[in-house]
Amino acid sequence: MSLKNISPNFNRRQIIKTALTFVTGLTTTSALSFLITKSTKPAQAIVVQRPNEFELEDKDTHIKYSILNGVSQLDYRTQNISKHFSGNEIQTLATDIGTLVTVIISRPINPDLGGNVVKLSLLLPIINLAIGTRESPVKTEAILTTQKTSGFIRTPLFGQLQSYQTIVLTGTARYR
Repeated sequence: MSLKNISPNFNRRQIIKTALTFVTGLTTTSALSFLITKSTKPAQAIVVQRPNEFELEDKDTHIKYSILNGVSQLDYRTQNISKHFSGNEIQTLATDIGTLVTVIISRPINPDLGGNVVKLSLLLPIINLAIGTRESPVKTEAILTTQKTSGFIRTPLFGQLQSYQTIVLTGTARYR
């Protein structure tokens, strides 16, 4: 194929792309990026910090979760319950949708007979705070899971063993 055989109406850009690909063996994008000069300025790091304290609530529930000096703390309050959890009493799991923080709110009085285990799972979204910014509003959810247990007697349980109550929470994420 010679340039004489190309119609004058043929897009010149397409001719250049075809020629670059043919001559270099590279795709047009890689050929152009090869030809463009690179910046000599040093890359600037974008510095952010993550909150280490969350205060969250709805009309009936107040939750405060923090990690200070490497120790996790969680306070859970409702009209009927006030619980404090620390360290190994708190399970955390990093997931694609945020960090899941779980504590056991209550267990059966007599584990031999079984009963209900109630767990609170708090979903903490990823939040980036710019340096100098100490807090950000946050909206998230918690789930109260009630699980029936048979206890040590091992009486078989049938049907759905877990039920859920979702709590919509708003509040503040802080870096301290």
